[in-house]
Amino acid sequence: MVICKQPQIGGEVPEHNDSSPTSSCMLTLMYIVQYTNPPSALGFWIPLEKCTPENGALSFLPGSHLIAPITKRFVRLPSGGTGFEQLIPPEEAPKNPQGKYVLEACMPDLVIIHGSVLHKSERNTSQHTRYAYTFHMIESPPYAEYDSKNWLQPTPETPFPHILDTPNPTVVSVGA
Repeated sequence: MVICKQPQIGGEVPEHNDSSPTSSCMLTLMYIVQYTNPPSALGFWIPLEKCTPENGALSFLPGSHLIAPITKRFVRLPSGGTGFEQLIPPEEAPKNPQGKYVLEACMPDLVIIHGSVLHKSERNTSQHTRYAYTFHMIESPPYAEYDSKNWLQPTPETPFPHILDTPNPTVVSVGA
């Protein structure tokens, strides 16, 4: 997906994580983020030009991937169409963690975003565009289960692409 923030009118994208898109960022994320158990979304965000505080560079909340809960998700509804499924009732859902967001101004590069990291971007107030290309990847069995409620489902005619044809036989645990 190409994200285009036009000069002076490119809009703000509020705080969200890619494993649980909210309605305010749903237009952007509903096409790319799918729920797995355990959550495994990983975003690849590639700025196509310089990203600055003025043109809407990304900001991240450090450590939020460890404590920001997934409270709802975008699903295929049994009655047809799509909608949201609450995983935690709103009155019981913990608030997003508080803290200081870190702005990441960058040149064309690659930014890898853990699916649970809270991030956002401000509107473009500059005279310059801010274009970025993004895609997301998820784990597949045996490492994660793709949920049958996800709005996007593979079919025999249009299966999901895989990086590996078979699972890697050697898996190294993190911290090992």
